[in-house]
Amino acid sequence: MSLQLRRIALENFRKFRQPHEIAGLTSGLNIVIEPNETGKSTLLDAVRAALFLKHGSKTRLISSFQPTGDNVGPQVTLDFEIGGAPWSLTKRFLRSPTIDLSGPQGRHQGDAAEQALQALLGFETGAQGSSFEKDLHGALGMLWVAQMDGLTLKAPCGTVRDLIGATLEGEAGAIVGSAAFDRVSARIEAQYLNYYTARSGAATGRLSATRARVAEAAAALTTAQQREEALEAAFTDLEQTRQSLQTLRRELDDGQDSAQRADLVAKLETARGAAQQLTTRRAEAAATGARLAGLEDLSNRHGAALERQAAAQARRDEAVNARQALAAELHSEHARTSEARTELAQALAARDAARTALAQARAQALEDRRRAGIAAAHARHAQVRDLEVDRPTLAATLGAAVPDEVLEDLAAAEREVVRHRTLLEADGTRVELVGSADAVTRDGTPMAQGEWTLTRETRIGLPGGSELVLRPSQALAGAQAALDAATSRRAAMLMQWQLDTLADAQRRNDAAREAQRTLDTLAIRLAALTPADPELDLEAGSAALTAFVAAHPQPSVAAPSPARPLAEMEVALDAAETAYTRAEARLRQAEQDLRYAEKAETPLIVEQQTADSDLTRVAEEIATQHAHPDFAGVTAALAEAREANASAAVALVSAEANVRAFDEDALRRQINKLDARRRAAEESKSALLTRIARLEAQIESDGGKGLAEQVALARDEDEAARAALVRMEEEAETLRLLRDTLAGAATETARTITGPVAARASRYIGRVLPGSEAAFADDLSLSTIRRAGMDEPCEQLSRGTQEQLAILTRLAFADMLLEEGRPVSLILDDPLVYSDDVRLDGMTDLILEASQRMQVILLTCRERAFRHVEGTRIRM
Repeated sequence: MSLQLRRIALENFRKFRQPHEIAGLTSGLNIVIEPNETGKSTLLDAVRAALFLKHGSKTRLISSFQPTGDNVGPQVTLDFEIGGAPWSLTKRFLRSPTIDLSGPQGRHQGDAAEQALQALLGFETGAQGSSFEKDLHGALGMLWVAQMDGLTLKAPCGTVRDLIGATLEGEAGAIVGSAAFDRVSARIEAQYLNYYTARSGAATGRLSATRARVAEAAAALTTAQQREEALEAAFTDLEQTRQSLQTLRRELDDGQDSAQRADLVAKLETARGAAQQLTTRRAEAAATGARLAGLEDLSNRHGAALERQAAAQARRDEAVNARQALAAELHSEHARTSEARTELAQALAARDAARTALAQARAQALEDRRRAGIAAAHARHAQVRDLEVDRPTLAATLGAAVPDEVLEDLAAAEREVVRHRTLLEADGTRVELVGSADAVTRDGTPMAQGEWTLTRETRIGLPGGSELVLRPSQALAGAQAALDAATSRRAAMLMQWQLDTLADAQRRNDAAREAQRTLDTLAIRLAALTPADPELDLEAGSAALTAFVAAHPQPSVAAPSPARPLAEMEVALDAAETAYTRAEARLRQAEQDLRYAEKAETPLIVEQQTADSDLTRVAEEIATQHAHPDFAGVTAALAEAREANASAAVALVSAEANVRAFDEDALRRQINKLDARRRAAEESKSALLTRIARLEAQIESDGGKGLAEQVALARDEDEAARAALVRMEEEAETLRLLRDTLAGAATETARTITGPVAARASRYIGRVLPGSEAAFADDLSLSTIRRAGMDEPCEQLSRGTQEQLAILTRLAFADMLLEEGRPVSLILDDPLVYSDDVRLDGMTDLILEASQRMQVILLTCRERAFRHVEGTRIRM
């Protein structure tokens, strides 16, 4: 029995505000081909709303039918046939909702009409919140496929499965549905539900209660045992905790950590001062080293030559004297060695005394230099303020400069004016008036005596009213126009830059260049006045100097200087160091000479000849060095540089030694460790006191509750609960076995139904997918496709293949429902969007064949794909 829609009328339904009617629908294939957003999907929603939604409902879905911005009542009218009998339905929603159903059995309105419609089409009522619940719409919910719904392979709803099962009951031949079977199944199911849930099989009812009793008994036993054990453990824990507290109090009362921390803090302060002093000494050593590097090469080469010369001469003298009087020389060398040792001891004592005095004087000098540096910074800051006074005026003069490109354009314009004026004066016709000019005019104005150049048409008024017209050549007229244009450009540029003449622009640029030079000089002077001073921690620049002066006021009167100047002490130390070095060198030389004197005659002869050769070579080298232009003043400059460098090096070594003596990070870690140890001890003490109080309260509370008797009672209850659970599980498993046996029989019967369903569907699927067979699950959903001996899950197929299978299975179900005599029709909204050309043709042929058995309505926007398909064309 086919359901055939004949006419669809809409009013106030979404985009259809005005009454709109779709008529002329036939019993075969009806094709609606319209562009997007013309209302095809709205048409399907209107049909489903009229048939399946209650007129009095006010859900979100029904509210969405109202046109945007209008508060009106959507209305749908359907004319349709079922089994050849005509029916008419009019349904209005929201505003004055109504329903009117007319057919062979008469006219129905209100709820009676809803019930009659439900019985006629075989669908269920239920909540339809924000979308259509297609499972409630019966067979039509499955066969009326909205846009994109055809892409999913879903099982039919329960109503459709029951109808299909009834259709195939004869073919299956094994339906377990006798009255005795139903009674036994119901009885077993009722008993089973006392033990397990129907769907998940989880324990419930009596079984769940018994298991809960066992769990409670076990938990109560565990709790009683734990409380009894906890009471025993509390006595032991309390004694141990009290002993730990006594030990911790003795540790806290010990003052060794406090004394150690105070000592570490003092060392940390010393380490910070040493680090600051090291930075200063490094800067001083770098400065003196740079000065010394320039002089050292020449001095070193000359000094080395002199030393070689002196050594060679000494060796020669020693060799000659040794050969003349070896015995006398040996005695003399012994005496000289003894004198050198005495001199070395005296030099060592003098050097140590000079070092001590210099260290004390340098500390005072450092403070004096800082005071002097701060005073100098204030003086330089005053000079900086004086220099900054002229900067705004110079900046304004610099800002008034004319860009070079503009100056070039002005010069070009000036040259252009001069060029055109010169050309006019050279090529123009000279006109001169000699004599009386009474009654003579020039272009309407009285004409004066004199000479002028004719460059454009000029009218000379003569007595009596006549005019003499003078016309120059076209070249002169063009030259005059060019002169006027060049003059205008020059005037515009001068006005734009507020200039009178080109010379004015040049003077302005000269002033700007002078201002720039002055600013550059000012910047150099400012840079010279604002150098960096590492000793004062002062960075370079005016801003740093200003901030430093603000933070450091003028120093007070300096402390009295030491009795001897620092320079004298440094000179004295250097002299002492030099004396020590020389004494040490003389001692080494004396000892060496003594050894030489003790040698035999032959080595002395060799030494004399070698010394003669060295003296000749060194004399030539010294003569070359004396000819060098920088040799004259190198000794004094080098001595001064070495003196400064040696002082800086000694200070740097001393500062590095001070820093190495105190590791600042290690001192901080030791202080933090002592603090952490103290905090941890205090926290442990608080925790121990809290724990003692808790244990005492626990012992006082639980000591008189009879915990041993409670453990015995809990153990008895646990044993009884476990025995009851064993009996209950045996009963439950017996019922589960009976239920599973009956369910297996029903499942086997269900499998006999899926066979005929698969056979019907495979007839369609084989047309589009040759060599393929369909397999259905127990819920009649298409599960796999078998091709070339392989089973392929449907969810792993391409989107196009899934879409085709979804439509083919619906055709198979529609045929089965049609055999059952149910009202069936097929509506496809924008189907087969992912199909290739070959499969599209095959699917189109199957849809045409289905239209011979039932009404098919095809809604699509793809005119090219369905242009050749034969059917009734419906326009919207």
